[in-house]
Amino acid sequence: MRLTAGIRCALVTILLAGCVSVPEAESRLDSSGLTIVALADAIVLARPVRTLAAAARDYAYVGPVEINRMGRREYLLWIGLASTVDREMLGVQLPDATGLVLIVDGEPMALSLAAWNTRLDHPPYDATAPIYAVVAATTSLDQIARIAAADSVELHLIAEDNVTAHYRPWQGTWASWSAFLNEQ
Repeated sequence: MRLTAGIRCALVTILLAGCVSVPEAESRLDSSGLTIVALADAIVLARPVRTLAAAARDYAYVGPVEINRMGRREYLLWIGLASTVDREMLGVQLPDATGLVLIVDGEPMALSLAAWNTRLDHPPYDATAPIYAVVAATTSLDQIARIAAADSVELHLIAEDNVTAHYRPWQGTWASWSAFLNEQ
C-alpha cells in the first residue's frame, strides 16, 4: 500500500503530538497540613541591568500557587526575584518590591504584594539564578485564567523608592498556566 505525502505528514504529526509533554500541576501535602498546588516550572521574565554590567540581568520567576487550608483556598502568584549580579559586592542595595502591575494584553492588572509564606517545607518553584527575595501577590482564579489566555504579559515591579522595574518574558509560556487551571 502506497501512502501519499499528505497522509504520511498527517501520520507523523499525530505520532509526534503523542510525544509532546504537557505541563501538569503538582499537588503536595506540606507538613503543616496545607495542600499546595503549583506547576513544575515558573515562567521566567528578565530585564537588562546594563548600568551594573554589560550582560547583567535581573529575573522574576512567576508561578501560580493554590494553598488549601482544609477547604479554604487561597490563590497567589509566587514571585522569586533573582539576579546575575552580586550587588552586595558592588555596594548597590536592592530596594524592596512594594507593588506589582501586570500588563496583560495591554491592560494593567494591579496586584498587592506581601511576604511569601516561609513556613512551607519547600518553595513551590525552583530557580536557576540565585534568588534574593520572594514575594506573593494575592490573585484569583479569574485573574490567573486571564493571564493564561493572554497573548502578551509584562511584569512591572514597583520598589519602595517608587522606581518601576519592567520585566519581559524570557523563558516559558503563559499558556502553560492552563494546566494549573485544569486542576481546579
